[in-house]
Amino acid sequence: MSDFHHALDAVIADITPQPWDHTTPDGTRLRVIPDGQPAGEGEAEVLLQITVDKTLAAQLGITTTDLPGLIGALTARRPWETSTVLDSLLDLTYPDDASVLLLITETVWEDRDNHAVSTSIRLPEQQRLPLASALRRAYDVARGWED
Repeated sequence: MSDFHHALDAVIADITPQPWDHTTPDGTRLRVIPDGQPAGEGEAEVLLQITVDKTLAAQLGITTTDLPGLIGALTARRPWETSTVLDSLLDLTYPDDASVLLLITETVWEDRDNHAVSTSIRLPEQQRLPLASALRRAYDVARGWED
């Protein structure tokens, strides 16, 4: 491979949004993904996905307008919730001193009907600040895609 192609691949890898994952012992996975799509100011999204198994998963896009609230709530260890324009919900709670609970309720629209898909993940307290850090990095990437 030429030096040019190697350098080009390195640049593309650096600017490609990278997900952050955490998987619990039971196999439930939380993934944070900067959407990487051009958007207006405050409208770029960071996607949160919770996958319980091959048949149960939910995803929610949080805009760069709302994301600082989630990051602040994780940092300060306080509850937080938001809803999207598509009626999906994210709820952050702390059921005890040792864990963080994230619940995503995704509203799935099909024609004029809709149904909700809810998934949750319970993270150990030790993952609270790494999650906040991953969200902050994803926020920075998403802001870079805004006009």
